[in-house]
Amino acid sequence: MLLAVDRLDYTKGVLERLRAYAHLLRSSPELKEKVILIQIAVPTREGIDAYQDLRTEVNRLVGEINGKLGTPEWTPLVYINRSIERTELVGLYKLADVCWVGSLRDGMNLVAKEYVACKPEGDGVLVLSEFAGAAAEMGEALLINPFDEERTAATIERALALDEQERRLRMTALHHRVVRNNVFRWGERFVAALQEAVAERGRFIDTQPQRLRPAEVRDAYARARRRWLFLDYDGTLVPFAKRPQQAAPPTVILDLLSDLASEPQNCVVLMSGRSAENLDRWFGTIRGLWLVAEHGAELKNSSTSIWEPLRSQVAADWKSTVLPILEHFVDRTPGSFVEEKKYALVWHYRAAEPEFGEWLANELVSMLEAMLAETELRAFRGEKIVEVKPVWANKGEMLGRLLAAYPDPDFIFAAGDDRTDEDLFERLQDNAWTVHIGPGPTRASYVVADFEGLRRVLKLLAESGRLRKAS
Repeated sequence: MLLAVDRLDYTKGVLERLRAYAHLLRSSPELKEKVILIQIAVPTREGIDAYQDLRTEVNRLVGEINGKLGTPEWTPLVYINRSIERTELVGLYKLADVCWVGSLRDGMNLVAKEYVACKPEGDGVLVLSEFAGAAAEMGEALLINPFDEERTAATIERALALDEQERRLRMTALHHRVVRNNVFRWGERFVAALQEAVAERGRFIDTQPQRLRPAEVRDAYARARRRWLFLDYDGTLVPFAKRPQQAAPPTVILDLLSDLASEPQNCVVLMSGRSAENLDRWFGTIRGLWLVAEHGAELKNSSTSIWEPLRSQVAADWKSTVLPILEHFVDRTPGSFVEEKKYALVWHYRAAEPEFGEWLANELVSMLEAMLAETELRAFRGEKIVEVKPVWANKGEMLGRLLAAYPDPDFIFAAGDDRTDEDLFERLQDNAWTVHIGPGPTRASYVVADFEGLRRVLKLLAESGRLRKAS
């Protein structure tokens, strides 16, 4: 006996379940007169056209399955289109050999937990959609993709044929977890988490970054005689672009960097994940501007036209191993693509479906971490990217070479928005003005809301320089 209990809602996958059941009966004739599916579909929102269409299609499929696949002695599908009393439902849960939850999308799905709660002896099998929230904590269930009719039918057949020992091991583990994690246990954990959050907030209140006050920065800048300004590009000076070639700087940024770099007391460094070629093309004409490419892998002195690598003789043969993996994820993720740099490979998924992209990014990083564990390469998460590069290619490592070229500054200002900038913030002294752009955890001492807020601060510094020259 198979049991399915749902509201008659298109998110519950009732149509997909009936089609998979029909496929099962056609592909496994040995199940004839040995299996029955009881489908309970509680009416809901009956005044809405889409739900009336759903009810009509379900009724048609029920008639087709029983008419074409049933016999005078056997009705393969029992369809109950009404509310059902709790005692009657518990009785069905107790009787059912398999509970089939095939939601297309569910916040949690209590049917799965109700069925398990009614199986203290460990008999029965739960077949559960991977798109139900309950799937995250019910790993012993047989998980299905309800959109995959053939594999769903194969999983139901496996559930019917599961040997008694495995069946009891799976259901016993599920039952103990459901009974243990009841509403009272959840409430206790929730309140404890709130209390812990309050305690942690009080403990670290003095270490949280402050909102940057432009007037204070301007005054410190005006007093200084030897200054370093470290500025990230994407997400810091400009918003993120969907594709690398769309990230060319607007005139306002070129003018702003020119003004700051023209100050004799300033050393202005633009640090970016972009390639040396892109940075040269966009910013190479700005006199006095230092450029750092690929997050610290290469440096161009403001007085030369030569790019210097942070390390010489870097092997690139690793790309032939990593590139096929990234291309496989491109095949799986519409809207994503791979960018090849001199020292790195980057998988971009900004144009992909957001939730799916984040899920696959986690999977990719996990896979690469295991594969690259014994090498100098690492996979780094950025803003809608996964970047594979040598661990030494970072902004913090480049800082030592920059400070050696222009030592003893009395004003350091560093601004960035993502994980790559944290290496720089960590290396700078406490008296540096380290600024994180946007929300999120950071080692920076100050925060501004967005790139526009940072532009206003930099314009204030540039204007104070012009006023000083005029006076």
